[in-house]
Amino acid sequence: MAAYGWTSYDTRTGGSHVVNDTGNRVDIITHFSKNTPGSWGLRVKSNPRQDAASLQQTSIIFYLGIESAGATRNCESKLGGNIVCSGRTSHSGNYTILIMDHQSDDTSASRSSVKSLTIPSDSIWQAKSILSDELKSPSSQVGLLENRAGQGNLHFVQKIFTGAFEFDVLFSSDASPESLDSEVLTKGILKDFLGFEEHWGLVYAPQEPFESTVHAIFSQHLLSNLLGGIGHFYGKSRFDASSAQVYAETDLKFWEKAAAARAHAHVEDAGPHELFSTVPSRPFFPRGFLWDEGFHLLVVLDWDMDLALEIVSSWFDLMNEDGWIAREQILGPEARSKVPPEFQVQYPHYANPPTLFLVVAAFVQHLENPSSYVGAPSQYLGDVSLARSFLRDIFPKLKRHHQWFCRTQAGNLTRYRLPGTSISQGYRWRGRTPQHTLTSGLDDYPRAQPPHPEELHVDALSWVGTMAKTLKQLSAFLRMEQDEKTFAIQEVEIARTDGTKPKKVCHKGYVSLLPFCLGLTSQDSPHLGAILNLILDPEELWSPFGIRSLSIRDKYFGKDEDYWRGHIWININYMILERLLVSLYLREAEFPLLTEKQELTQQPGLHRSRAGNIYTQLRLNLVNTVFDAWNETGFAWEQYNANTGKGQRTQHFTGWTALIVKILAMPHVAHISPVDDTGLPSAVFSKDSPDPQLYIIAVALPFFLYFFRRRLIKLWRTFV
Repeated sequence: MAAYGWTSYDTRTGGSHVVNDTGNRVDIITHFSKNTPGSWGLRVKSNPRQDAASLQQTSIIFYLGIESAGATRNCESKLGGNIVCSGRTSHSGNYTILIMDHQSDDTSASRSSVKSLTIPSDSIWQAKSILSDELKSPSSQVGLLENRAGQGNLHFVQKIFTGAFEFDVLFSSDASPESLDSEVLTKGILKDFLGFEEHWGLVYAPQEPFESTVHAIFSQHLLSNLLGGIGHFYGKSRFDASSAQVYAETDLKFWEKAAAARAHAHVEDAGPHELFSTVPSRPFFPRGFLWDEGFHLLVVLDWDMDLALEIVSSWFDLMNEDGWIAREQILGPEARSKVPPEFQVQYPHYANPPTLFLVVAAFVQHLENPSSYVGAPSQYLGDVSLARSFLRDIFPKLKRHHQWFCRTQAGNLTRYRLPGTSISQGYRWRGRTPQHTLTSGLDDYPRAQPPHPEELHVDALSWVGTMAKTLKQLSAFLRMEQDEKTFAIQEVEIARTDGTKPKKVCHKGYVSLLPFCLGLTSQDSPHLGAILNLILDPEELWSPFGIRSLSIRDKYFGKDEDYWRGHIWININYMILERLLVSLYLREAEFPLLTEKQELTQQPGLHRSRAGNIYTQLRLNLVNTVFDAWNETGFAWEQYNANTGKGQRTQHFTGWTALIVKILAMPHVAHISPVDDTGLPSAVFSKDSPDPQLYIIAVALPFFLYFFRRRLIKLWRTFV
């Protein structure tokens, strides 16, 4: 398979999908159009590849399943090779599905057959395995399905073509004002394409220097595959109901005791639940991940606000009465079939970065500045009372999740309350082992060794700060004065946290930058210069391909599992880039990851110039990295190699890697200083700062005068 995926897609209308199948020497293009309420159409077109035989035959199998218990449909073959299936559902009423060939001078007619089956409704998701068994059945010829159409809840439609082909699948129901035919579908496909192009041009047209056609196609593909991965998931989940005391992880070597408790966990099924969600990767991670979802929805929100908020609501509907949301949503047997058994059970003391708060904060910023939104029409921007109603409904859930997080991930602050310290807030991720902190989202990112029950984690603290900022923002918007005051106090306490006495273990990398990324670094912070230095230093985090997850100087760089130990991840790079952009001069409402108008470098000076240099080159590096890998392989990737920039790990990873769509659409900022061949702004000192040579002289001169003072005095006396 050379490549596959959506080339254009809008959830409201439809789009086009391509499969470049090198193994079978055929390219398949499908056009899906929703046309009118209660109807949809699918056109399947194919052309043999250049290396295909002149009379190559292609077998296409289209299957129809209905999972409602006891529901069936009837399928039958008609004259001319058409196939008609009909049935009834409580939602659509009566419906028909017509499958028909398109014949022309360039396409062939098919040989068609239908195999109708009645199977347990909870087994329909195994259609591929069932098909394989049917093809091996004695009643079927090699590669051919037995032609036995009729009643059933699972129907396989096989079409065999010679050379190029084209056929339509047309769904019409009582809910549709008119029946769908091929002519109407043709018009719908064209309308959908033009509508997508116009919508994309308004929201996500790439800005200088990425205004080429290939970058436009690149942006549209990544956006479409993120949107095309949205799905509805249903089924039971598994969780540990034992509430073991050792899960508090307060003892030394707590990870060993926790592992022993998990081995004897009291696993129960919960649900069934349903979830409407995006996914990180359709073929490899086809389920919802809490840590990923907020990043996905930052892209979706600008495209279709109402769609994004519907997904946010679906996630918070999964929250239990304590405020816990399972970090990975493995709903039903189909989802579990993709997950190793040891990762299927969810634990109610495990947290995950609450990225959905970023989406809610961005929504409020759009409400405060409606002109910043140019996506699909939104009921919430059209009626502010609806927006307030949505926020009032979701506010208690956000608050409950925040309280649960603070309670279950609380750190032991007793030993930190020493003279000279100001720690009043501290948190640590539960579920930690010497090798991993999976709950943090950063998996194998190095931390203090061995794990200790009194350690605190900067990233956990930063996420609590983000929740407090968002809740403060919501409270202000909804005029909840007491809540606004409460969360403002917590935000200030977190921003001022500075424990200087206890031992600090610092592995420079994404954890070091997270307070900056989440807008917790104030404009007058004494740490801002050091943060920019860390980002900019090629011997630490800077690379020609993006910001490394771990410093190249760290002893763990590239070691062991090597997952978050140096390689480049687009989600964190996006947050860095956005924060740099906000720090220049732009209104925060236009870049809604942050929740306050807190421009770090408002005054002309050293930091602003350096931020501009870093922003411009980092944006260029990130786009080039992801684009080059996509252009070479046909896929977006989970991460990018810190040394080569090549895509690696999971392919077709159009989850948070799709943030590159937003990066392409960010404004261009002209360079203040030249760039060398490493992709690094060559002047660490900007035009607003002293010349580097003068700076060195100014630092060295006092030392020179001190050490050679006697000789200089003698020399002076000689001349005098």
